[in-house]
Parts: sequence; structure tokens; C-alpha cells
Amino acid sequence: MRINFHSLFLVTLCLCWCSSSACFAQADSSTITRGEKYPQKNADSSVSGTGIHQLSMQPQGVNKGRLAIIGGTMVAAMGTIAIYQANGYWKDNRAPFHFREDLTYSLWVDKIAHFWDTALLGIILAKSFEWAGMDEGEAVWWGAGSSLLFNTYTEVQDGLSLWGFDRVDWLADVGGAGWLVGKHYWPAMEPFDLKWSYIPSQNLDKAGAFAGQRHLIFDDYEGFTFWLSIKVNSLLPERAKPYWPDFLAIAVGYGARDIITRPYQVWYLSFDWDMEKIIPQDTWLLRALSQTLNYIHFPAPAVRIAPGRPIWYGIYFGN
Repeated sequence: MRINFHSLFLVTLCLCWCSSSACFAQADSSTITRGEKYPQKNADSSVSGTGIHQLSMQPQGVNKGRLAIIGGTMVAAMGTIAIYQANGYWKDNRAPFHFREDLTYSLWVDKIAHFWDTALLGIILAKSFEWAGMDEGEAVWWGAGSSLLFNTYTEVQDGLSLWGFDRVDWLADVGGAGWLVGKHYWPAMEPFDLKWSYIPSQNLDKAGAFAGQRHLIFDDYEGFTFWLSIKVNSLLPERAKPYWPDFLAIAVGYGARDIITRPYQVWYLSFDWDMEKIIPQDTWLLRALSQTLNYIHFPAPAVRIAPGRPIWYGIYFGN
């Protein structure tokens, strides 16, 4: 299994996006008050309606300068990663284009990772396009499409190497892009978030299966745990809502351990934090930040429910 370097692009773009957004945040907030340019999130929005678009800026027309910053960052990051992969990985492992599915490695944690990082990269791009002045719906489609396009490019390059084009990986990429679009258009998806946590495993920085490959954080799947987080308060009837804190969610976690030798599944049940309820929603930047952080599972009390007897953790993050 190749190293998942498109995640490195994701991190690079995220940092560039956050820094560039911060540069303009003061200018935005100095001329805007609540209730003017930034719509407030309805207390019942998680069930009434609308996911991403309820937290977006009102369209003001595309700002060409900001769009140029986004485009330049994307081109630079994609070019850097493409050259790095070509010289360090693909170059020494070239092969005629072929398909190759791996349905057992990491017990599908790698497939979930493809789904998750396509969705995360998509929302980062979508919020960046909104920052540039795109209409919210248009930004979601551009974000999801751009994320899927880059991941498709990575899969095609894999198809021209010993790794091969993994059609199941690509379908997971499609699913991640679809998750982002679905969260925008279908209110029924709003109470659910897919999150990730990570603790380095013993495989980190060890040699991989192919020439030049080393296990980095981006494919250290043994250290990954993915969580389906459920916003309980959003699903309760109105009369029961006061009895469950709106920031407190419940998450079901899944991971794989001992991947190299004798892989086995692990399952967890944990509390989780809804960052959209914890972080103030007074500005577009804070709302965008809280949405992005809702792709991360932060430490919380948990219990491992499988395999074997339950194991309780006062605070658990992963591995």
C-alpha cells in the first residue's frame, strides 16, 4: 500500500488557508456585525436544515485577489507533492497502467481514510472558495470536485506504478466528496460527523514494501481511529433537549491494530465534542474553523467494546 501523500497536500493547504483567512479576518470583522453579512445559526439548524450553507458568508461576488491566492496555493502544493512523489516513489516503481485492489490491508482503515481525507480536503477548499466570494452551493461543488480531482490524479499515478489503480480506494474518494455534498443538501445528515484521531504506532518511519517507501503519519494506519459522531441533542424531541448538552455527542470508533503481523479490529464507544457548539459562531472565520475541527475527534472518556472484555479509559484519543 502506497503512502497517502495527498494528506500532506491537505495539511499544507489547510495551513495556507488558515493563514490567508486570518489575514483578512480583521478587515472583515471590523465592518460587519452579527445579523448583517453573517447569518446566525438557528438553534435548531442541525435538524431544520441545512448543514454547511447555514454557516456561510452571503455571496458578495468573487474576489479575484483571494481566488488567486487559493489558486496559487493549490497549484504550488499540488506541484510540490507531485514532484516529490514522482522523484521519491513513482520514479523507481513505474509499471504499465493497471488496476490492483487490496481488500485486506489494514482491515479497510485505509479505505475509510480515503473517504475522510477527501471530505476534509473538500470542506477546506469549499470554505476557501466561499472566502473568495463564491455562492455557498457553488463552493461546495467546487470544493468536493477539486478534492476528488486531486485524489483521482493520485490514483492514476498509482496505476502507472507497482501499486496500481485501486478502484475501491477511488470509490472511497467519491464517497468522501459525496459526503460533503450530502451534508450541504440533506438535513438528515447534519447530526452525523466522520472524525479521525491518531497516536503514532510502532510502524512509524519503518521501511515499506516498495523501494523508497517509509511509513509516515499519512499511512500509519495502525495509529488511526475513525469515529462516527452523533449529535444526540439534534435527534432528541424538543421536550428532551434541555436534558442533554448540545455540545456533547456520542461516537462509535473503529480501527485496526497489529496490521503488519496479525491484524485485528478494535471498536470503541466514546463521548465526543461538537466544535460548532463549543467555538463561538460570531464570525465566518470561527464558523469555518469549527466546521473543519469537527473532522477531528478530540480526547474524551471512552470504552473499548471489542475485542474481549470492555476496557474503560478516563480520557482516550487513539491506539
